[in-house]
Amino acid sequence: MSNDPSPTRAAPTGMALPGLVIAVAMIGDTLLYAVLPLYHDDFGVSLAMVGVLLSLNRWIRLLANSGMAVVGERVGPHAMMVAAAIGSVASTALYGLAASEALQVVARMLWGISYAALNLATLAYAVSDRANAGKRVGASRAAIGLVQALALVGGAWIVLQVGPRSTFLIFGGLTLVALAAALLLPRLPREVAGQKGFRLPFPHRLETWGFMLGFTADGVFLLTLAFLMKDSITWVAPVVATAILLALRWLVEITTGPLGSWIGDRFGARRISIVNGALLISGFALIALDRELLGALVIVMTRGMFNTLIPVLVLERGKASVLSSQASYSTWRDFGAAVGPLSAPWLFLNVPQTPLYAALAATLGISAYFCLIRR
Repeated sequence: MSNDPSPTRAAPTGMALPGLVIAVAMIGDTLLYAVLPLYHDDFGVSLAMVGVLLSLNRWIRLLANSGMAVVGERVGPHAMMVAAAIGSVASTALYGLAASEALQVVARMLWGISYAALNLATLAYAVSDRANAGKRVGASRAAIGLVQALALVGGAWIVLQVGPRSTFLIFGGLTLVALAAALLLPRLPREVAGQKGFRLPFPHRLETWGFMLGFTADGVFLLTLAFLMKDSITWVAPVVATAILLALRWLVEITTGPLGSWIGDRFGARRISIVNGALLISGFALIALDRELLGALVIVMTRGMFNTLIPVLVLERGKASVLSSQASYSTWRDFGAAVGPLSAPWLFLNVPQTPLYAALAATLGISAYFCLIRR
């Protein structure tokens, strides 16, 4: 009889169910970005409140990423995934039921907590096969991208038929699929991470890069993209045009996610991240040179690849537990993505396009050198 206290390594778990859970859980939040700015009166919120609501989940995740890592290390990824799926059902339905700013704030806070748990739990299932972690994360990102693209285009059509609030009630029902899939997931062993408890993570190089990526690509770029190209698509209803634009971003991730993860597994995520970072910077430079469409396509494609390269970089770093390390990075990325949308309108209205995007490209270049290139 052996008294070896070391934990038994879990058999690798397929990514079909974890990918389905997070993909379906996200459909309400994804559609909200296309619908809320155009139909804010139907939701009982002012136009000034729209930006706050759309960034609120990111602010909540500043605390929730680390908090959910602590919870996940105690209850395990399966229980965390089930609870997060329930939260996604409730938040999506609440978008349609609530007709006041206070209730919409509650829904966004609930989603912020739920997404933090979903993101970390999905990563835990992906790295159950560490040798192919990048490939598995890429497969998950592809599933997410496909479901979000379908939800955006289909949801926009439903909005035109039955109205925005009824659409979110329908989506709340559809999100029950995520809960059913979560209940079917196998249980993974909990990670032993000591008794450190909750604490906000201190930023290291990868976290600093995450902040800049969130601020520039997920914050300023996404919000100003609508201003740069708002007259490019005029042959359909505004909500459909917005949904198509956002869907294209997810469709790009379907192809670049698996490609980036395969390259990362084969040649090393850090080396590919340096090349990908250089291309990302060139996208911002192209917009500064008034090549908006080409620059936007480059940014969208390279951002999609980083979604799968970053988790592998986190795994390669090997500090603390996987959940804690990923939570640390996610916290600082979300911080950047929360600050970006709040500052983008002022920046875009007060700083001309060329110097604004040139400054963003230069800042990203400096950050890439210190965070990705320099050892």
